[in-house]
Amino acid sequence: MAAEDQLVPLRADACRRAPDPPGLDELIEDTGRERLAACYLYCALLAGVIGDDGLPPERWPPELAEPMARLGLTRFAPRTGRGLDAQLTPAEQATRRSRGRQLEFARLLVDLINHGAFGPLCGDADRVRLARSGEWRGLDLELIKGWRVVSACPVKDHWELVAQFLAGVPLRGALAAAGNVRGSKRTTARRLKDSGVAHAVSLGVTLAVGLHPVGTIAGLGTRLIQARIQAGQDQADALRNLGRDLGALCAQADGELTRLQAGKNT
Repeated sequence: MAAEDQLVPLRADACRRAPDPPGLDELIEDTGRERLAACYLYCALLAGVIGDDGLPPERWPPELAEPMARLGLTRFAPRTGRGLDAQLTPAEQATRRSRGRQLEFARLLVDLINHGAFGPLCGDADRVRLARSGEWRGLDLELIKGWRVVSACPVKDHWELVAQFLAGVPLRGALAAAGNVRGSKRTTARRLKDSGVAHAVSLGVTLAVGLHPVGTIAGLGTRLIQARIQAGQDQADALRNLGRDLGALCAQADGELTRLQAGKNT
């Protein structure tokens, strides 16, 4: 029996179970949103916005429920720990179960900010560092200019930025450029002044998230998938170039070794 013949009953069963299957574009869109929804819950857990029993939407606090609804992610969000794990890497699963996960999240945030992942810091600050603010608030993020603390805010206020980074949202790239500008420079300056560092780590993030909310841009999931594919292609190109360079070095080394051996034999 040919392979095509073996697939006929499977196709008939699939058509019976799903008489109106989604198109490929819709499937890609949903896949991207599922990844983003999982990253939102993952970072909310690590940052302390919700607890382990807070995965169901009816238990979400406003600071999680509002962005999930704004981005249309509620129906894509995992309801159980097992469902969340299915969307996470093994390393992320291990971090989610770690007793020191909030500290790990804080260190990740500091590393991302200090390496420029979210753009330049507000207030011409040079860097950020962690500080303990008290048992009831957890960890703070301090902005440092020189050796002086210029501002501080709770680490957990930045859970959404880390979630978007982990999901692969191109905050300052094509995604931001695709939106319509909904504010002037004066409005932006006023928002920065009013909200402070707690809601705007950097100007780049404010422009991308504040003026161009990702939830208002069509094809969010598709853009996430495209960004991840492009990142994979870039990494493959880098590895290919590295392999070419290593091959050239090996060939050069072999040539020099041959010449050295020939010189010793003469």
